[in-house]
Amino acid sequence: MKKASELVLDTRKLGLAATPGRWEDVSLSVRAPEDLRIEVIGVPEGSQMQLDLRLESVAEGIYVSGTVFGTAKGQDVRTLEDVEIPVEVSIEELFAYEADPQDEETYVMQGDMLDLEPAVRDAVVMSLPFRPLKDDDEGEFSYTLGEDIDPGEPEDDPRWAALKSVLNQEKES
Repeated sequence: MKKASELVLDTRKLGLAATPGRWEDVSLSVRAPEDLRIEVIGVPEGSQMQLDLRLESVAEGIYVSGTVFGTAKGQDVRTLEDVEIPVEVSIEELFAYEADPQDEETYVMQGDMLDLEPAVRDAVVMSLPFRPLKDDDEGEFSYTLGEDIDPGEPEDDPRWAALKSVLNQEKES
């Protein structure tokens, strides 16, 4: 396991390794890892993220709960203007001491090292809006091309003159 990441914690240094019942509140300010994004929006690599977590030692591993804060940047899907959206997502995951061959979704610790990056990535990416909107307006999209159109009197189209004369004759009779 790579220790270079700011998201890798040593549970032995925190006093949580193999001591069920203990917990530690951890507040971290870290740089965002790469690839925290979907196609149109994401948390830029290297931007600041705040993690306010509680790590609890349980018999099966370390239970991590808390909140991740950051800022996602991307484009409004309607106007393609730049947009920034605050990200606040909860994490509640168990990091198991040993892998269960039947469970592919459980995060597994490598010895006493707990790598938060996969759990943070999963939580942040899943919370990103699929269609980010700058004004968060789900109503109708309105736009104007050139000058405003006056809904006043409709112009008479000479191609419809013959039909209009037939309709006028029917009204008179």
